[in-house]
Amino acid sequence: MLHRKYLASAVLVVAISASAGGQRSPNEVGGREVNLYARLLAMTDTRQLDTSLVDRALAASWRPLRAAATLAIGQVGQERGAARLPQLRVLLRDHDTTVAANAAYALGLLRDTASISDLTAALALDREVAHEAAWALGEIGAPARPAVARALKTDHEYGTAIQLLLAAAKLRPLPLPEIRPYLRASHPSVVWAASYAIARTRAPGGVRDLIDLEAVAALRDRPMTPDRPAAMSAPYADSLAANQRTRAEIARGLAKSAAGDSLGPQAFAVLSRLVGDVHPHVRINAVRSLGTYGPLAKAALIYAAHDSDPNVRIAAAQSFGSALSTDSVALASLWSVDTSLAYRSSLLASAARAGLRPPELRQWTTSSDWRQRAAVASAAGDTVDRAFAISRAAPLTRDPDPRVREAAYAALAPAPSMPLEDSVHSLLAIGLRDPDFYVRATAIGALADRPSVTDLAAVLASYSQAGRDSANDARLAAIQYVVALWKRDSSALNATWLAQLARTPMPADPLERAAGKVIPVWFKWGSVAPTPRGLAWYEGVVREIVMPGYIGKTRNATIHTVRGPIRLELFGSEAPITVWNFLSLARSGYYRNTRFHRVVPNFVAQDGDPRDDGNGGPGYAIRDEMNRHRYERGALGMALSGPDTGGSQYFITHSPQPHLDGHYTVFGKVIRGFDVLDKLVQGDLITRVDPK
Repeated sequence: MLHRKYLASAVLVVAISASAGGQRSPNEVGGREVNLYARLLAMTDTRQLDTSLVDRALAASWRPLRAAATLAIGQVGQERGAARLPQLRVLLRDHDTTVAANAAYALGLLRDTASISDLTAALALDREVAHEAAWALGEIGAPARPAVARALKTDHEYGTAIQLLLAAAKLRPLPLPEIRPYLRASHPSVVWAASYAIARTRAPGGVRDLIDLEAVAALRDRPMTPDRPAAMSAPYADSLAANQRTRAEIARGLAKSAAGDSLGPQAFAVLSRLVGDVHPHVRINAVRSLGTYGPLAKAALIYAAHDSDPNVRIAAAQSFGSALSTDSVALASLWSVDTSLAYRSSLLASAARAGLRPPELRQWTTSSDWRQRAAVASAAGDTVDRAFAISRAAPLTRDPDPRVREAAYAALAPAPSMPLEDSVHSLLAIGLRDPDFYVRATAIGALADRPSVTDLAAVLASYSQAGRDSANDARLAAIQYVVALWKRDSSALNATWLAQLARTPMPADPLERAAGKVIPVWFKWGSVAPTPRGLAWYEGVVREIVMPGYIGKTRNATIHTVRGPIRLELFGSEAPITVWNFLSLARSGYYRNTRFHRVVPNFVAQDGDPRDDGNGGPGYAIRDEMNRHRYERGALGMALSGPDTGGSQYFITHSPQPHLDGHYTVFGKVIRGFDVLDKLVQGDLITRVDPK
């Protein structure tokens, strides 16, 4: 019976594909198509799979509707989407390459091991399909290792080769023999992808290859054009920027942990050259790797601390921890190099890690700027000197600003492998009653590393208090604490405790229900799907956000920063609910006078938190909308604390970040203002976001 069902599904798809030859333009699309598209949005928004709806959409004559239906099978998740895996395998050979490519991508989202042979065969199909098939094999991971290794031994066009190399980067151990030949490829982006795979994994066996690659003269050709459009012929195939990106990967891959003692001197020599590279992204990566060489790197790091680029200086300040040793004279000199908070707070943390105790660790505790007080707490938490950490962080748990208190409680928590001091336990217990939701969440999270039934009553009381919160963080933390206790020792939850837990009202928040579903007495909480909005709302999103993209009218927005504007193109057709949410928040003035609370040099700049500490949000969550856009330079992504936890925080990538593909919603890209993006530092102000 099982095989007959699969056969029937396959026949249905073939029939659908054959009947969809006559396509309709977006201008001819009517109410029926809008209604079907809206129903698909509602289906994926609730993580349900309506097979009848999917079949109707696949039978439509409008290509975007068929493509959306295909992708939706993957977007609903493994539990629901598994029912249509055979259908996706057939759709891999659909006459519409967008549908076929979406099928490959959906199989990757579902991580279907039974589809490995079909995906391998798809590598020989149209390039668009082959790229997604290669990505999907990487998402499947270890079971697909033989397929990826074999494919790397076969000739492919450069776009597919890039995706196969990025897939190989997800495998452990790295298939280095299959990757190594691509370091000599003719296309510079293929060379970048091979170097990325080696550097991303810090593969010791590839250190010699990276050292030799740095000596290739051609690697210094083709300087990057900063405002080059992100659109390219294939994902990550930017030949103008490829050599600079390869040099950056070489710098990343030569950390001491990879080079070891035998190749350490040669790797250090290469890094010493790259710290003077023409491109700041290369210099940033070189600085970070130099920081792993301890006191040997001191002179090079001091040189980098005087760099003309602020993010190179910040990277140097972050890397001094093992290089400063007890050199307080050098620290004092470095302090005057840059007066920005981002630089000085980084240098303060490095000093604390090095065992230095500069006067600012005391002076900043009474600063009028909450960020300086929080920086002291964070610096204290970075040390292995527990007595010092407690002495600095404990008083700050009484700070009037909740953002400082949160940083203090985070600093107090020892590593999970270390014992929890009685004094710290007492402070964390006090934190469970804090008026701020995220302070409570942080305190609960610290206790959850060592869950005990002796703390359960206090945690449940904190959960009850959190019922009045506008955000779910403290409630989620409390539920996760109970789950951690159950997994550690379910016998500790006796009949009395289980009875009390059974009386816990079912949360309205689907994320809370999902977090607690492993506890038997909470099975009654039922579906973790969110309550769907009315169909009229989804139809409005289709008309306002989805349809314009299909007739060439892209949605745009501009982020106005103190360093200049950043112009965005938004992917309304691919991530409609995320784009609708972003534009709605922008129109309301939500982003006015917020700050880039997180800027990691040569990684991301992140904003969207009215608290400015990374813990704020709009008080609700939206679902992920995974799509085939990649995290290339300038990609706009939705920040998450877990699956389907997006809200207001977003990030923009400084450089390609393939490891984020398929794990965070891409909903736009930078089209102008790359120079502004590169100049941003943590704490920079956003005056407004214009949703047009």
